[in-house]
Amino acid sequence: MQDTARYLQNRLVVSAGFKFAMINYWFNNYLTHANMGSNSTVPLPRFSVSYEINRHHQIYVNAQGDFRAPDPSNLSQNAALPRNQYSIKEELGYRYNNRYMMLDLSLFNYAITNRLLSVYNANNSYSTINAGNQTARGFDIMLSTHPIHHFSPYVSFEYLNAHQDSNVQYGTSYLPTRGKEAIMAPHVMANFGLTYDNKHFFANATVHYTGPQSVTLVGDERIPGYVTDTISLGYRFSPFLVAKSPTFRLNFTNLTGSMVRTGTTGVTDNYHAVTLLNGQRIAGSTGAQFYVEPRFSMTGTISTAF
Repeated sequence: MQDTARYLQNRLVVSAGFKFAMINYWFNNYLTHANMGSNSTVPLPRFSVSYEINRHHQIYVNAQGDFRAPDPSNLSQNAALPRNQYSIKEELGYRYNNRYMMLDLSLFNYAITNRLLSVYNANNSYSTINAGNQTARGFDIMLSTHPIHHFSPYVSFEYLNAHQDSNVQYGTSYLPTRGKEAIMAPHVMANFGLTYDNKHFFANATVHYTGPQSVTLVGDERIPGYVTDTISLGYRFSPFLVAKSPTFRLNFTNLTGSMVRTGTTGVTDNYHAVTLLNGQRIAGSTGAQFYVEPRFSMTGTISTAF
């Protein structure tokens, strides 16, 4: 359900809505005759306001509830699924647009409950857990231009401060995670892109930077910051017979051939030995398992519409 109202000669737009999600999972094991299931409901309110100061300037406010459901495959491992991850998002932003450029600046705040994480277990298996509550705050800035002599540059930057608000259960006690940096939440991410398009020849180059990030719940193992890059080159031919838009494209990734860690297959509780809140000492582990950026690669495609 949603409704939108407009005021001040349509310069002020107010929208409010509500969604209600109902999720049902079930798992039947015909070998052991085990029947498992999970039902959950999620309220999802939405609210937004935008005000057009003039044709170049606009401010906006967004607020909404959002959720993420656990992978249903976890039913085969446990009698009940972890709880849905739920977040309340607030955003305050400003947009500027003229004949040369577009600018967007936004401040955001996320309050996350029951964050879902894929965890790597000691027996070479993975499971999904609820890793407590988290808060994430920061800002995004994006600047791009309208085509100038067929060129369109683009740049974006994000600062993120995300931390865990609760201690995560470990057996009969808890890991000391409250106040630690959130998993897979780098403080800095930046992008630069440049596009060229003259209707026939086109090209696009991008460079992406991701800052260092934590990969254990207690924050004792991290991925260093890394850079990835891509280039695409192509040509659109004029229509020929039944081929309306014959196009040839080449894609290049990881131009420098660097080998960097870009993510984990599943986070772990700790890397070094750590003391639980009840005083129990637990040993270190082998740490997280990582994805590695593939070395230099090149692919090509030929396509058309008829």
